[in-house]
Amino acid sequence: METTWRDIVAASLDWRQAHVTFDEVVARWPAGLRGVRPDGYPHSGWELVEHLRLTQADLLDYMENASYVAPPWPKAYWPNTQAPPADAAWDDAIVAYQRDREALKTLTARPTLDLTQQIPWAEGPHTYLRTILVAVDHGAYHVGQLVSVRRLLGIWPVT
Repeated sequence: METTWRDIVAASLDWRQAHVTFDEVVARWPAGLRGVRPDGYPHSGWELVEHLRLTQADLLDYMENASYVAPPWPKAYWPNTQAPPADAAWDDAIVAYQRDREALKTLTARPTLDLTQQIPWAEGPHTYLRTILVAVDHGAYHVGQLVSVRRLLGIWPVT
């Protein structure tokens, strides 16, 4: 099977090229440490996971919803709590992030969608490709922060 540039862009949403993946960094995170902010660090693992989920869901909605309305920045892109409100919230956030990541990959690979075209309802010169690359870059940045939180909490590498 021939690999296309679309396949490469889609794969970049979760590939393990230059760094650990989201799935690897959130695996086996001890429940009691999910809401702990390391000394001097601004975020807990929960805050970063939920921020990634909220932002990725928003980017997907932005590209697919002609009635899209941006939520208030930055409040709507971060959780209201430092720790998950319930044990299941952590797992639910991870599953939702993974589901939306797969939807972004599917959108990216859609041959009928010209990724270089501006999103019709977007304000400003926002193309589908630009928005997908924002998701890639945003994910990579915060996955790095999740690794830092785990290191500072003494739970890295994942065992």
